[in-house]
Amino acid sequence: MFALQRDRWILWLPVAMIAGAAAWMLAPRDPPVWLGALLLAAGAAAAIAITAWPSERADGLAMALRRAAAGVCALCAAAGLGAVAAQVRTASVAQPAFAGAEAPVTVEGWVVANDASDNGPRLRLLVRSISGAAEPPRYVRLSVSEAGLLTPGRAARCRGVLGPPAGPMAPGAYDFARRAYFERLGAAGFAFGRCRPAAFAPPDGWLDRQRLRLAAMRADLSAAIYEAAPGRGGAIAAALVTGDRSSIDAATNAALRDSGLGHLLSVSGIHMGVVGGLVFAMLLWTLSLIAPVALRFPVKKIAAAGALIVLAAYLVVSGSSVPALRSFVMACVAFGAILLDRPAISMRGLALAAFIVVLIFPESVLEPGFQMSFAATMALVALFEMMKRAPHEPALPTPGPVIGLLQATTRGIGGVLLISFVAGLATDPFAIYHFQRFALYSLPANLIAAPIMSFLVAPMAAAAAILAPFGLADPALELMASALDLIAAVGQTFGERPEAVRAVPRPSDAAFVVCVLALLWACLWRGALRWLAAPVFAASVALYLSIPLPVLAFDADLRALYARDGERWTLIAARGRSTYARDQLGAMLGLSPSQIERLASPESCSEALCRWSRARGDIFYVREPGAIEQACASRAVVVSRAPAPDGFAQRCSLDALIDAGNLAAFGGAAVIETPLGPPRIARARPAQVRRPWTPRAPASDQE
Repeated sequence: MFALQRDRWILWLPVAMIAGAAAWMLAPRDPPVWLGALLLAAGAAAAIAITAWPSERADGLAMALRRAAAGVCALCAAAGLGAVAAQVRTASVAQPAFAGAEAPVTVEGWVVANDASDNGPRLRLLVRSISGAAEPPRYVRLSVSEAGLLTPGRAARCRGVLGPPAGPMAPGAYDFARRAYFERLGAAGFAFGRCRPAAFAPPDGWLDRQRLRLAAMRADLSAAIYEAAPGRGGAIAAALVTGDRSSIDAATNAALRDSGLGHLLSVSGIHMGVVGGLVFAMLLWTLSLIAPVALRFPVKKIAAAGALIVLAAYLVVSGSSVPALRSFVMACVAFGAILLDRPAISMRGLALAAFIVVLIFPESVLEPGFQMSFAATMALVALFEMMKRAPHEPALPTPGPVIGLLQATTRGIGGVLLISFVAGLATDPFAIYHFQRFALYSLPANLIAAPIMSFLVAPMAAAAAILAPFGLADPALELMASALDLIAAVGQTFGERPEAVRAVPRPSDAAFVVCVLALLWACLWRGALRWLAAPVFAASVALYLSIPLPVLAFDADLRALYARDGERWTLIAARGRSTYARDQLGAMLGLSPSQIERLASPESCSEALCRWSRARGDIFYVREPGAIEQACASRAVVVSRAPAPDGFAQRCSLDALIDAGNLAAFGGAAVIETPLGPPRIARARPAQVRRPWTPRAPASDQE
């Protein structure tokens, strides 16, 4: 059993590197600048010294212990390298913090993208100037009523309100401020009315000018695709080719997301795999038919090089997003293995891809896209290795054409089912942890959509690219859009069913880490040693089931407040069109959209005050400033929209007081009952967390 693992130890080095980068990113304060470098240097030196130390025997227990010690030191060095990569990346994207204000400002800049959302267009601007800001951020994002003629590449002038990117909405929620920091998005807000075109010159920097030219080219290409194939399918086709999702309507977005097909809208691994695989297969097949070429040149390597060139062009055209860059690196490793006469599908190739991606984009280790992409690929490579090592049945006589076709079809369908099942099983823990939901019909929806993507969409996209220089791309684009419209119809059929989305409470960090360790253990080791992952996975399930649900949860702006009375949830939601806070917070508590819609307001609630009973004291939600004295009760938890009077918590012997100043300083909260003592208050922005991307709390506010 242990002999099978002789060449598998090295696969844990990228895991240690990911852990080091994640630990650096998640630390409450910036670690000492020397810590990562010291761990890297000391670990590498110790590993080399232990390995190079002369020994009289090449086997035995002493040698095994030496190898284990050298491996541990190498893992420490890899973790140090991940921390150093995170530290360098953080410093390289640093820019002056933008404080923001409630007063409107004038923003001038160039449109680089339209980050459309369900609530309308959001223009991302390369900033030229912001009134009143001596050192404006590099990028800002403004929600506008309509984009109008302001397509990417154009100069714009906007009047609106800006503030720093928001942190997590609730404890454990997604930290948009961290992502914005690494994208150099220094401020976000909304514009008054429409932004206006401006006439100032392009930016001074050559790279910025090329970036705007590329953005304009992508916008023109997206418009041409949509003009050739208007409608839902054409909008999805534009998103797949250029990464521009602004033309996709909210209903289509929701249907694809709820059916498990939302990943098709983001240019990432599946698109790079389909495009690269199609180009590689076409070139290999074509060159193999030309005898003089096939007999004199390595056609497989030529096809791999051609696929890499096409993927590089696709990366540029699609906008070079981080998921696309990550997928391109993985494709480079796979096709590079072919150029070096190595297996294209191997766990070592995946480990090398992870090593390169973490070295370039260490912040991506905390992103769900990175985690789900590598988890699915790792599980599929492990499945490939297991099937490759499995004993094969003796060859049977060749069947007739009909029986042979039926057998090939059965094997193909079975293979697709197995691949979809394994990939879905590997990514479910990440979907539950990050999104607290999974699409019940994801497997059948993807089984139907996958062949349409592979055999209709991708070939038509390739044909359109070849015919475009001759002005003959419209028929191919129309067929591509029709196929994508069929995929959208599949998503609508599954996604609009009331039971399509199953919501579950968010797992604890400990349960998630243990589950990921079980997945890594099962995939990276060989043989019977894999099965030791079963008790580890059982431990993660036990940890998950033992987590107590909060009795109260709310966001910083009190747009949604959930309270639990026994097993029954009640909801107080702010009036308005946006239900983002309500839906996101409800998902973290394990409530599906249909369940949230059926929640009622608490019965013991007036316009001024709401009250819930708990074993050790009541919970009060003060809605009007004049009603706060009614919440003065021993061992109570008080949440107030307005500032509380000085000394109110001490005078009333409260277990916790969360008023307006506290909400502004530390964000939303979850109140969790404890067996003994006061409840535990988990905050979205704990006081001890101070990182470059963390929104700063006023110094006078104390928890």
